[in-house]
Amino acid sequence: MGKRILVLTGSPRKQGNTDRLADEFIWGAQEAGHETEKSV
Repeated sequence: MGKRILVLTGSPRKQGNTDRLADEFIWGAQEAGHETEKSV
């Protein structure tokens, strides 16, 4: 059973490095069976 993960990003730049890194983390977590949510 996967965990629920909330990813918070605070960078003002949409599609900047921080946002892309968060998206990659979310992708990996979902592939591992976890439920994710991203909040900006």
